[in-house]
Amino acid sequence: MTIQEQRSAEYDDIITELTEDEFREAAYAALDRLGLNYAQLRDMASRRDFSSAQAQALWVSIGGALDL
Repeated sequence: MTIQEQRSAEYDDIITELTEDEFREAAYAALDRLGLNYAQLRDMASRRDFSSAQAQALWVSIGGALDL
């Protein structure tokens, strides 16, 4: 069994679909938890200098997907 096959066998695939409003609400909530606004996060991304691993992960998740 390959690693990919083993991984698939161990975990169920989960797909969550969000409306644009739900996505926006989740993005703002995540920014609030980090004490950031979108402009600050975007600035960190442009400098490639994030205040935390969580901030970088959030940018990877929401990046330029929406103009918040």
